[in-house]
Amino acid sequence: MDPRPRGHRTLPGVLGTSKERQRTSPPRRADALADIVLPDHDGNDVRLGDLWSEEPVALVWVRHYGCVHCRSHAVALEGARSEFDAAGVRVVLVGQATPRQAAHFRRRLDIDLPVLADESRESYKVAGAKVATAGELLGPRSVTQGLRRTFESRGKVHQGRIIGHPAQLGGAMVIAPGGEVTWCHMAEDASDNATPDEILAAARAASTTG
Repeated sequence: MDPRPRGHRTLPGVLGTSKERQRTSPPRRADALADIVLPDHDGNDVRLGDLWSEEPVALVWVRHYGCVHCRSHAVALEGARSEFDAAGVRVVLVGQATPRQAAHFRRRLDIDLPVLADESRESYKVAGAKVATAGELLGPRSVTQGLRRTFESRGKVHQGRIIGHPAQLGGAMVIAPGGEVTWCHMAEDASDNATPDEILAAARAASTTG
């Protein structure tokens, strides 16, 4: 007989969360990422390695298109786009789901940054991104940060419906020509995104050394 009270539901596993806390495992080089081909928001195939063949690129994996943290992060990166352009570094977002949904994400947030669609989440796995536990996904820090971002954006950025795997976390990676990963920040919980300033500083360093 099950000793748990009626109506009990174990949190691990809810929304596809991991039962045990995972560790991120980003690679030192982007060789395994290079030959992955993903469609962009217009449906055009993009080989990832071509993105950093001549200049550094900042690849940013977002969780899912309805995530308030990801929406806020994308808007902030768009706001810093001119600074990335001046540094000679391209910013490319990678999201889950389909090219059509990627295009809708761009239109809804009014961003011009390219968005690649990784419906199978292959690049997430190769980049060493992890799947969150229930606490990492829905804990007090994540909820509080989400409310703060909605308030600060005056309602422009808010939580939407889930599109893709809800517990998949993202991250950011700067890759130099030649494939060296010069910097990375893979998320430890749903709200854990590197700031545009942090990514920009790493991208400038990669551009200078390159």
